[in-house]
Amino acid sequence: MRIGIDIDDTISKTNEKLIVEALKYDKEHVRGKGFKNKNAYSFMEMFYWTVMDVDQFLDSVRNSKFFLELEVKGEADKYIPKLYEEGHEIYFITKRKDCFKVKRSTKKWLKNHGIPFHKLFLSSSKKGQLCNDLNIDLFIDNDIKNIYDALDFGIDSLLMGDEYNKDETELRRVESWQEIYNYVSGVK
Repeated sequence: MRIGIDIDDTISKTNEKLIVEALKYDKEHVRGKGFKNKNAYSFMEMFYWTVMDVDQFLDSVRNSKFFLELEVKGEADKYIPKLYEEGHEIYFITKRKDCFKVKRSTKKWLKNHGIPFHKLFLSSSKKGQLCNDLNIDLFIDNDIKNIYDALDFGIDSLLMGDEYNKDETELRRVESWQEIYNYVSGVK
């Protein structure tokens, strides 16, 4: 089976750490007003930021050790290697920017956590189309839009549960990597 997997908040705990960094950035480099809406999904809705503020913040994150310091989410480092060893093809499909530092940090993080893969795709904004082009059998992501995009191409998809998608009831939702492993293995 070919399995397409998002990275941020699907195999790594990214958002909480990103918000901490954004608060620091807001205080040190922007207006320092703090949250506009703490529960918003985008930085422009969350803070009193412009598009330029968001771009500069994300560039500062990309040029730091941020991606290397993330924690693994939900035993992804236990179950993805099992899937790999059982012969499944693992493709990481992420929106992370395709630049040298991000690519190097992402590969190093995966290696440091013992997470094997066949291919890594960065700057993937149209994940459904890419999954279709790669003949992905199962796609896993925490972003509702990406799941619907993959479903539009007839690709079996699982929504990794997190705070921002907790109210979604239409999609097949999973809360752990053991659940995903059991799904792939056909265990009820």
